[in-house]
Formats: sequence, structure tokens, C-alpha cells
Amino acid sequence: MDLFATLEQNVKGKGVTIVFPEGTEPRILGAVAKLQSRGVINAVLLGDPAAIQQVAAAHDFDITGVTIRNPETDPDLDQLAAAFLARRHGKATPEQAASAVRDATYFGTMLVYTGAVDGLVSGAVHSTANTVRPALQIIKTKPGVSRTSGAFIMQRGDERYLFADTAINIDPSADELAEIAVESAATAKAFGIDPKWPCYPSPRRVLRLETW
Repeated sequence: MDLFATLEQNVKGKGVTIVFPEGTEPRILGAVAKLQSRGVINAVLLGDPAAIQQVAAAHDFDITGVTIRNPETDPDLDQLAAAFLARRHGKATPEQAASAVRDATYFGTMLVYTGAVDGLVSGAVHSTANTVRPALQIIKTKPGVSRTSGAFIMQRGDERYLFADTAINIDPSADELAEIAVESAATAKAFGIDPKWPCYPSPRRVLRLETW
């Protein structure tokens, strides 16, 4: 089965809510309109509602039923700022916390952290650093994992490949490479890819996990 069809099958009907910080990006709006119309997820777009509706109308995207929240004026700003301040354990002032949660990516990440949504999708406009930094500060890595790593999946016919880490760790050590390999295998399994060992690092930082 196609990767996207598999993902849709696994998610549809489970009430999964995903927040999209890049609310005025046409590619995001097009994807959200399609996902919402199929009932795959409950989508939350972040940004100025008027600007989002304007872009949607210009591209003929129907975003009826999609929740839109503006990080600049949201009624939960004070609550999210307080939660961010507590999470940072003295590494941010109240003023910095109030400013941070008005940023769309930080706002969206706080929605994940507080359980208001199940996940966040970003990176169409924002850089990797701007996408990952809030997650590291707020969500943090899971126990036993020392660092975050990135991965992407490619499908060719019935073959699927997961490549990691291609975006975050510039010059990982042997121990870091081993950790990336283990976590990449777990990511592969989550996307229906059965990792086959040994893997083939070529170049050194690229891990290939194959399924046939």
C-alpha cells in the first residue's frame, strides 16, 4: 500500500488533532483542506484568521471546520506563558515567556506539551532550527536519548527508504551515530518500514533502512 494511504488508514477516525504553525502557507492550506475534507485529522491553523481566510479564498481551498487560532490574541496566552515559564525552570523571564508563546511555532509546541493537540507539523516555511528549537526547549528528548535527529522517507514503487540524519547533526561521533541508527529504526517501524540490518552508511552520516 502507498505510504500516504497507510498513514491515512492508521490515523483516520481516531480524533487526532494536529497543529500547523504556518497557517498562511498555500501548501499547508491545501493539505489541511484535503485532510479535513476526508476526515483524516482535526486541523488547527495558527495565524491571523483574516490573512488565512484570504489565502484560502485566493487558492479556492475549503477550510470549513478548521480551527484557527491567533498566537497574538489567543485567550489562552497567559496560561501558556505560565506553563512555558515553569517548563524552562528559570531559563526565561516572565516577559520572555509572554513573548515566546506569541511566536507561532512556540505557541504550537506549547499546545502539544499541554495536551491540547496531538502533534505539530512545520518546516514548509520555517527553518529546521526554528522548528526544532521550541521542541527541544519544551518537549525535550525522551529518556535515554541524548540528542534529536532528523529523518526523511522516500518511496519508489513498493520500496521505502528512510534516511537519517540529513539535517541536524553535522559531525556525529560513533556513539551518536549508533544512537541515531537505533532511533531511526524505531521511526522506520512507526511508518511501516521493517529495518534490515546491517545498514549501509553512505556517505557516513546517511543511514539506509530497506524494505521490499
